[in-house]
Amino acid sequence: MGLITVVGMLGGLVLVLLARRVRAAAERLLADERSGVAGPREAARARVEQRRRSLRLCQAVCGFMGVLLVAVLGRSAVSGEWGGTSAYYAAVFGVLLVVSAVVLVRLTADLRASERELDASGE
Repeated sequence: MGLITVVGMLGGLVLVLLARRVRAAAERLLADERSGVAGPREAARARVEQRRRSLRLCQAVCGFMGVLLVAVLGRSAVSGEWGGTSAYYAAVFGVLLVVSAVVLVRLTADLRASERELDASGE
């Protein structure tokens, strides 16, 4: 098993575990909101913080996909082997990078909307 494959698998596992933590925090926030434990201002503040965590995670995913893509292309350039495996990995990491970037843009817009909502509720 190649180093890029191992790093990709371990990095993917770490990202999945981090994503589960972010999701659990979002579910706790929703439960607190529904039960009335958190007031509207507190819930808006918690939503902003939750979206910031999601944004940081998505930035990490984009960075990780970019590093893996550069590693695959760099290895192929150095070794001169542009076979099927290299093309496959480059395509997979490229598609995942594009999808992650689209999600990153969407999360940034959601965060800005949440921050505006928080500012509006404070007035």
